[in-house]
Amino acid sequence: MNHPRSGARIVVRARDPRLRSLIEERLAGLGEVMAGSYGTDRPGDRDEGMRPDDAAVEVIDGDPGITPRESEVLGLLADGLANKEIGGRLDISAHTAKFHVESLLRKLGAANRAEAVKEGIRRGLIGV
Repeated sequence: MNHPRSGARIVVRARDPRLRSLIEERLAGLGEVMAGSYGTDRPGDRDEGMRPDDAAVEVIDGDPGITPRESEVLGLLADGLANKEIGGRLDISAHTAKFHVESLLRKLGAANRAEAVKEGIRRGLIGV
């Protein structure tokens, strides 16, 4: 497992609460450790389908390698700006803005602009 960067969020999933606690204790100094659901986020379905000795650890790193310019573009996406408007604000062409948006989508694993903004908020890259 790659070691998370300082400030990363670590989600621990385990059906057995004792196992979950043990894992959370071992990872405590590496970042913000929180319990997560396994396979679904619906209440009541927590950790369904896991055997008692199963566990999963997911590191949600706040910084997926976004450049300072991409960070600016992400903020403007959150404001609902189109590529032409982003270009105007940053004094770059609409084509260059589009390039930055496409790069953000790839780095954030997002299918569209709205998902990129949602992921940016979730990772703490965009303030609300």
